[in-house]
Amino acid sequence: MGYSRSTMTKSEDPIKQSPVFALEDSPDLSFVLDCLDTMSQGLSVTRLVNGELQMVLCNRRYIEILDFPEELAVMPCPFEEYIRYNAERGDYGPGDPKEQTRSRVELAKQFESHQFRRTRPNGQVIEVTGKPLSSGDGFVTTYTDVTSEAQAENYNEILLTALNNAVTGIVIYGPDDRLLFANSRMKENNRAIEASYTPGISFEDRMKLLIAHGAIKSIKGREDEWLAERVKRRKNQHGPFEVQREDGGWLLINDIKLDTGHIVSLSADISEIKETEEALRRAKEDAELANLTKTEFLANMSHELRTPLNSVIGFSELLISTNFEQIGMDRVTEYLGDINRSGRHLLRLISDILDISKIEVGEMVLDEEVISLQKIVDECFKMINERARRAQTQLTIEDGCPPIWLMADETRLKQILLNLLTNAIKFTESEGRVSVGWSLDKDKNLDLYVNDTGEGMRPESIEIALEPFGQVATSLTRDHEGAGLGLPLSRRLAELHGAKLHIESELGHGTTVRIIFPAKRVIEKSTL
Repeated sequence: MGYSRSTMTKSEDPIKQSPVFALEDSPDLSFVLDCLDTMSQGLSVTRLVNGELQMVLCNRRYIEILDFPEELAVMPCPFEEYIRYNAERGDYGPGDPKEQTRSRVELAKQFESHQFRRTRPNGQVIEVTGKPLSSGDGFVTTYTDVTSEAQAENYNEILLTALNNAVTGIVIYGPDDRLLFANSRMKENNRAIEASYTPGISFEDRMKLLIAHGAIKSIKGREDEWLAERVKRRKNQHGPFEVQREDGGWLLINDIKLDTGHIVSLSADISEIKETEEALRRAKEDAELANLTKTEFLANMSHELRTPLNSVIGFSELLISTNFEQIGMDRVTEYLGDINRSGRHLLRLISDILDISKIEVGEMVLDEEVISLQKIVDECFKMINERARRAQTQLTIEDGCPPIWLMADETRLKQILLNLLTNAIKFTESEGRVSVGWSLDKDKNLDLYVNDTGEGMRPESIEIALEPFGQVATSLTRDHEGAGLGLPLSRRLAELHGAKLHIESELGHGTTVRIIFPAKRVIEKSTL
């Protein structure tokens, strides 16, 4: 049998007819052609005819899928015409249509199997599959519209990308409660337990793995109980709940059961939220404490200010109303001494309050110069010696202290030492000892310390004592005078010098207050 033109004229509709190129005079031809026209795929047959590639057979679907004009439905037709038509309407993308046509025709003449997808400008995706004829001089090609399939694949890819880039951990379980999918965020949350994300692992086995690896910090000591609760919660859908990871972070877990029986488990990292909540709670507590301490401070300060002020007023009124000759000059001198001491005490209180206020608002400026540490300590001892004598407390300088010069504010350094010495004497019982010492560490930092054999402090009281209002809670009940501003003020003044003040103390075993000055403030004798 040979091939010949159909008797159909070009005026007839080629799409509504059977294929226009057919086998010659075959009794079964109509049946075969009808069968081809019922295919959902486009089909074409191309062969070499007199050295030229010719389209010798195609079905109705081929013309429809590729949207060819009627004249290209008449067989046989040069293969090149189809390629040129596609090239000129832009099906092959940008480029020279002539070159696109030539290259594709030459490629077709190789008669090799091929399969690829082509996306047309209108978005239609066609899968092209070509197989060579057994004769080796042509090929049969099928054309399948896979636009919907391609879109679905594209949507799946988009969905997968979205899931893997979500900030929420997502795990999907099948109706049999076995893992189907876990996104990247979920894997990052438990990176060390890769086995827990093996497809097909059951939910309960996965939880057991997490427990075995200690991944859930908040359930330590009640693992079995938690596992039972977790499985029960999952079945009964009790809503979201929180768990704490081994690293201290927090997760919010929510299981959602779908009508299909699938379960989507969501886990969001709420560590920052928990930290914020904790910070707000602490801030609230601190604010409440600050308000309380300020109230108590004002009450205490009123008492501290009123006491010396009443002494000044009382003794001055007494002197005004008294005949000096009757009471004698000794008694007058005593009254005047009381007035002087009360006035000086009042002045110290006011000065301390003003100094702390100036430091807090950044208005205090240091008047720095090179000073001898030995000289400063000696002068402070002279100023505090009478107080130590009355308290029957021994004042000493530790042996072996090297000659040290500092770049510092002399007035403020004295203020620091006097505050520390006064505090040490105040809280040291009779026959006790207060000493001052200093040394250089390996980095040339200066360690200046005041040590006493006094009553000491509990560890939890040390930081409180360093706050301006820190002694308020006990100040009204203690046996010692003072507003408790010495230590806080000393710390602030030390910090202005770039130094750090810290306390070492044990209840009943005395206290050591250290001030660590940076090496840059220490001046060696050789450089003076």
